[in-house]
Amino acid sequence: MAAPVIAGLVGAGPWAQIVHAPMLAAGPETELAGIWARNPESAKALAAKHGVRAFARYDDLLAACEAVAFAVAPSAQPELAIAAAKAGKALLLEKPLAADLEGATLLAETVESCGVPSLLMLSYRFADGMAKFLEGARASRPIGARAAFLSSGFRSGPFAQGWRLERGALLDVGPHMIDLVSAALGPVVAVKAHGDPVRWAGLLLQHEGGATSEVTLSASLPIATARTELEVFGEGGSRFIDARAGTGPHTFAAIRATFACLVRDGGPHELDAGRGLYLQRVVAAAEEQLRPQTAPRLPPLPPPA
Repeated sequence: MAAPVIAGLVGAGPWAQIVHAPMLAAGPETELAGIWARNPESAKALAAKHGVRAFARYDDLLAACEAVAFAVAPSAQPELAIAAAKAGKALLLEKPLAADLEGATLLAETVESCGVPSLLMLSYRFADGMAKFLEGARASRPIGARAAFLSSGFRSGPFAQGWRLERGALLDVGPHMIDLVSAALGPVVAVKAHGDPVRWAGLLLQHEGGATSEVTLSASLPIATARTELEVFGEGGSRFIDARAGTGPHTFAAIRATFACLVRDGGPHELDAGRGLYLQRVVAAAEEQLRPQTAPRLPPLPPPA
C-alpha cells in the first residue's frame, strides 16, 4: 500500500469542519498535516479537534505537505491556490474555482503551467450510481434533460451568510448541476438565463451535438427536504437519478481516494482545474444575463375587459 499523501488544509469554516478536515484526517490514503486559516483562532480550534498543528504562516503549511485542500471563499481561492501550485503542491479545489472569470482563468492557467495535479470537489460525481447513470445517458442518444437543485440552505444554518447570500445558488451550486448535464449531454455551447441568481435562477443550455437542458437553481426555498435531481431523455428512453440520495460519508471517502491516487500517479483528471474554468465560463455567461440592467421587462398588461 502506498504511503499516505501528506495534505494540508486551508480554511477552517463550516465546510472545512464538516467535510475537509474529517475526510483528510480519516485516511488511510491521506494524512492531515495541519491547518491554516486567515482566522487563527478558528484554525487552532479545528486543528485541536483533529490533533494536528495549526500553522501561523501559510508558507509553513506549504512546506509541511505535498498536497493542499482548499475550503475558502471563491474570492480567496485563486491567490492561495496559485501560491501552492507554484510551490509544486497538488490541489484539491473547491467549486466555484473563483469569484469571477478572471480569477478562474489565472488559476487554471497556473495549474496547467506548473504541471501539478488538481481535483475539483464536484461531490455529486462521486455519488452512488452516478458514473453508471452518466454512461447510460450518453449512450441513449440524449435529446434533452432537466436538472434541479432546490433547498432551504440560504434561509438558515451555517451556509446562510457571506458570498452565498450575495451571489446566490447560481455561483454556489450551479457548477454542480452544469457539470452533471454537461457530462450527460455534452459541452455547453450557448446559455440563456432568467430569474434571480439569489432567489430562483433558470438556465436553458444548448449542448454540442444538439441536445438541450433546463437547469433550475434555488437555495432560498421554504422546503424541508432538499432535492438534487437529473433526468435525461433520449432515444433509448428516460433516466432519472436523485444525486443527493447517493451521497454520504462514502462519497467523500471516494474523493479522498481519487485525490490520493492522482497525487501518487499524476496524470490529468476530467474534474481538474480546467473543468472548473469551463464551469465558471458558463456561470459567468448566465450571471451577465441576470444583471438587473440587462433583464428585459414586459410592459404592464392591460386591465381585464
